[in-house]
Amino acid sequence: MTILEGQVFWGYDYDIYNKSNFMKSIMGMFSLMPPLHQYSGRVVLTKTELIILGDTDLNIPLYTIDEVYIGFDEIFPASSVKNLGLFWQPLRVKFRADETVYMVIDYNGINTNNKIWFDALQQILQ
Repeated sequence: MTILEGQVFWGYDYDIYNKSNFMKSIMGMFSLMPPLHQYSGRVVLTKTELIILGDTDLNIPLYTIDEVYIGFDEIFPASSVKNLGLFWQPLRVKFRADETVYMVIDYNGINTNNKIWFDALQQILQ
């Protein structure tokens, strides 16, 4: 049973970390550029897993999720987002103890649905 579904720009922490500091510092200056990412596709949330389908597929069973966080950090800085994150922040999911993905869901050039996804994941994981 699908709870949420959307378009996603995403990458593992090491993918985002390896983007040049120059790119991270100027990405927020351009309106038409997509957010920092390595892959894109569709994301689906069910009662039991988070599924990403697209350039690279990823299935994350919900019981393996250790942390869900919305906000910036040293890997995905606010400087990489237009208006320094006034309208949206990346969604970070840590799972299987040592894996982390950053997601930007339903990005339309101004904002995202990351907060909706964050709230839904928090509620399911309680």
